[in-house]
Amino acid sequence: MKRRAIYTVLAALALLTLPLSPDLRSSFDQIEAPGVFLAAIEQMGSDPSSVPVRFAIRYRAPREDFFAAREDGLAAVRAWQIQVFDGSGREVGLMQGAGRPPSGGIDWGGVSSEGKPLPDGFYSARLAWLDQEKRPHTAPRVSLSLFTPLEVKRLAGRQLRIDYVDEGLIVAILESMIFKPGQSRIEPEALPALREMALLLKAYPKKRAVVRGYTDSTGSPQSNLALSRQRAERVYDYLVMEGINPARLKYSGLGSAHPVASNDTAEGRARNRRIEVVVLKKSV
Repeated sequence: MKRRAIYTVLAALALLTLPLSPDLRSSFDQIEAPGVFLAAIEQMGSDPSSVPVRFAIRYRAPREDFFAAREDGLAAVRAWQIQVFDGSGREVGLMQGAGRPPSGGIDWGGVSSEGKPLPDGFYSARLAWLDQEKRPHTAPRVSLSLFTPLEVKRLAGRQLRIDYVDEGLIVAILESMIFKPGQSRIEPEALPALREMALLLKAYPKKRAVVRGYTDSTGSPQSNLALSRQRAERVYDYLVMEGINPARLKYSGLGSAHPVASNDTAEGRARNRRIEVVVLKKSV
């Protein structure tokens, strides 16, 4: 393990040992105290491709330094960690990093480790960070609300995994749900899940989507590419048959590229053999 990775792990462990602050504030409350603080920006609209919550780590200068650069104080951050808690105080989300926090914010999809949307409702989040002298700090906790569109919840009910990335919303269908090994014919058992996918796209007719096929690393690269493309094309054809305008859709086969798990285990290879339907942020 590289030295930077080791440091990140150790820093994360140090942050986890900090006690939870009882101070709970809404992301809309005015935080007057100077220093590093956490803000939560909630996505309350119905766009399924937009991440539900985006966190921002900001710095407020003391009043006497009002004209100082807004982000200067973040240079003191050596490592940071955001924990998200449900109403019972159980941790349901964790994001962390080393160095200056990203200026574009930190996305939280409100999704469990199994790829299922968490229940709608109120949550809280806290920021812990280490300064350049490795001293730990915590910022006041903030409250936030989570809302997942109904059509996305229905996908999770069909045993599909969802995730949010920069492109938009990923809906993953494992090979075992839709195809027999080495084949590209859609199995009848997969049709209810694919119908839900079509209903999602019909509910948001301005949204574009791309269907991508993936395999594990066994077999030749050429055969993997061919199989992944055939499978993606079959799903594309099904969505068109369900009434989705083909001008909104594209498909591609990427073989064993972009694995989501290790190909060294049977479980990992099973997760890598998948179809992903990506609902893009870009509209028609």
